[in-house]
Amino acid sequence: MTEFGGIDRRIGDRMRDAVAGRAVLAPALALAAHALGPVFRGVVGVLIVIPRERRVGLRAGTAAAAAALAAGGLRQVVGRSRPDGSEEPGFPSRHAAAATAIVATVRRTRPGLGAVLAAAAALGLAGRVTEGRHDPADILSGALLGGTVSAAVRRAERVGR
Repeated sequence: MTEFGGIDRRIGDRMRDAVAGRAVLAPALALAAHALGPVFRGVVGVLIVIPRERRVGLRAGTAAAAAALAAGGLRQVVGRSRPDGSEEPGFPSRHAAAATAIVATVRRTRPGLGAVLAAAAALGLAGRVTEGRHDPADILSGALLGGTVSAAVRRAERVGR
């Protein structure tokens, strides 16, 4: 592991140690981590079925899918191990890429909902670290990728008009 990777892993370990055994915090972050994907998919689905929100829902779903696919491809190239030792590489985080793409897309037209989603994403992604599924750099790189993909989807939509 590179020096940066070692530092990042130690930061993640400290986060995991700080939460471990906390009666309320550990289970709350675990719940947020496990709910992140289903809740965000549900939000996109609800946006799509509401006629006046359909465009933002479709744009958010497209950005999330593209970001998750890009993160999945990159993680196979990078091959960085996860802190929990599972076989699937974790850098960058697909959850972070997809969630951030949704947040960035929604906040452009619905800032209030975007703020709520950003807070939910922060909790869920922190839970991914404290559960040992990711280290902080996995999350940060996924978030950067998600924001970039969201901007690219928006740009592509403008060009297509």
